[in-house]
Amino acid sequence: MTLMKNIILFIYLLSYVFIGFSQNPKIIDTLEIHNQIKSYGIDEKNLDFKYHFFSDIIFLNDSTLLYNPNSTLHLFKIHLGDIPRVSKISKETHSGHNYNRHLFLYDDILYSYGGQGLFNSFPDLLYFDYSTKDWIIKEIKNYPFDAQKVLNSWKIGNKIIVLLSTFSEIETAKLDTKLQLSFGEINLDNFEYIQKRNFTSTTQELLFQSGLGFFRGNYIYDSDLYSLHGYYQEYGNIKYRIFDKKLASFQRTTELDKLKPVNGFSYIYIRDSTICYRDQHGKIEYLDVDLGKTLHSKDYFKLYKSKSKIISPYYIISIIIIICIVIFYFIKWKKASYLNSLTDTSKQEIFIIENKLKNLKPKIITKEQLDDLLEISHHTYETTKTKRSEIISIINKNTKIKITRVRKQNDKRFFDYKIS
Repeated sequence: MTLMKNIILFIYLLSYVFIGFSQNPKIIDTLEIHNQIKSYGIDEKNLDFKYHFFSDIIFLNDSTLLYNPNSTLHLFKIHLGDIPRVSKISKETHSGHNYNRHLFLYDDILYSYGGQGLFNSFPDLLYFDYSTKDWIIKEIKNYPFDAQKVLNSWKIGNKIIVLLSTFSEIETAKLDTKLQLSFGEINLDNFEYIQKRNFTSTTQELLFQSGLGFFRGNYIYDSDLYSLHGYYQEYGNIKYRIFDKKLASFQRTTELDKLKPVNGFSYIYIRDSTICYRDQHGKIEYLDVDLGKTLHSKDYFKLYKSKSKIISPYYIISIIIIICIVIFYFIKWKKASYLNSLTDTSKQEIFIIENKLKNLKPKIITKEQLDDLLEISHHTYETTKTKRSEIISIINKNTKIKITRVRKQNDKRFFDYKIS
């Protein structure tokens, strides 16, 4: 009886192992798929099948995938098997500005985000409507109205993390042009954009120095936490990079350099933090993403930090208030220091004149009346004129009385003096 139980248990475990293998992606016969797609009469130049097929597919499940050729709005559904079956499910026939776009699946809906054409970029989010067979723009709340280009994006959970290039008044073809950049996230449940920070960078910095943008490669396999990117090299070689979505870290490692190219019969995919390589005979090798020595790493969160500190408006207001207080006390000190420099007799004369002017009625008097009040009318014309100017200046600067000239009402060629 015990022997029978062991046999049953062994058969059960064996069946479980085969079930596990059946969950891996099936063989992708690219030659047959390519032949069936050509039957739809699509220009081979638009497809670029050889170099971009593995970056243009999205798995619906182990046996079904969607294929959206780069730079086009065509969409195919491919059922994998001994002989794959290809069907065109979109009615679009023209190309779009979606080269190097971000293709992803969320809640069983296919999205295409960003991309560029020959002369223009496309900064919007498209989704495929299965009922109309059309790509439709999805409106996003609080999305920058002046967004020109999606420089980088990746999906993690229910969000797209994104770097946008916004409108610049100067032609962006110049290398030293300053571009306004917006870094934030799009919530895929309520389709709202939240900006995390903004900063400036030149075209030269974007393309050559810091590498703020992101080229997706010729081969992409996406998982919840990581995405694997392959780049074709000379002589059929391929280099792989791993992108950690949580840390925004893009890495090349010694173990990734050992991975071989894929052709459909062989394939690479990711389960959690494990890279799985299936050779053309069905044998699977497993590689942890953290294994190996890091040869090159790019931290996008660090690159996208604002280069200029954001100054709080409260800080600015405080500085303005302090400056005003300093100016006020400086003027007050200057008045006091000037009065202190006068003799006691001169100070007394200024105070007497100030009191006379305070009680003066009317407030507008003639030049002769002012000279009499200042007790300088007995001097010569030039001396009187000089002393009048000096005394008015002293009073205006060091007392609360202000003496200003106003034109006579009956003869605009001459002036009276207003006391305030």
